[in-house]
Order: sequence, then C-alpha cells, then structure tokens
Amino acid sequence: MPTSPVPEGRRLKRIAARKRASLIINLERNQTRIPCLVLDASERGFRLHGNFRLRRGQVVELILDEDPLSAVRCSVVWVSKPDSKQAGEAGLETV
Repeated sequence: MPTSPVPEGRRLKRIAARKRASLIINLERNQTRIPCLVLDASERGFRLHGNFRLRRGQVVELILDEDPLSAVRCSVVWVSKPDSKQAGEAGLETV
C-alpha cells in the first residue's frame, strides 16, 4: 500500500503572515537582532525570510514588530540552500 508523500508533521494548517519581525541570535552573549519577514506560521512554528546565517538546532528568539513585548523561543529546523528557490528562508519550531 503506498504511503503519503507528506510527513505527518506537515499536516498542520499554515497561516500566511507576511509580518515584519526581528530574530534574536546568540541568546547568551553579544545578542544580534536581525530584521526578517514571517512568511507563514502554524501552531508549531514559523517560516522566515531574511538575511541571516543560521544552523539547524540553533536556539533563537522571534519578536513580531506588532507585539514587541512578546518573544517566542524557537529552534532552527531547516535552512534553505543559497542557490535554491527558497534562498534566504528558514524554518523555526517553537520550544
């Protein structure tokens, strides 16, 4: 019997966002705040577009410009390849 090509974790409803935000990197020391754009969100995480250098497993904080007092701690799940169609994008999972 054929299996579904979409993994179970990808069946969550995504909501298109297009909201400005800031990504806080290096949470322990020398914090860096990088502007980014939230492309879409689900109850488990976010897809971002920006000019950042992230690696899988890295812990960051996301702050939406519309709610600057609320930071969401996330783990980087994937980072696009520079020459791909999704260049400049990354996927975050809330922790």
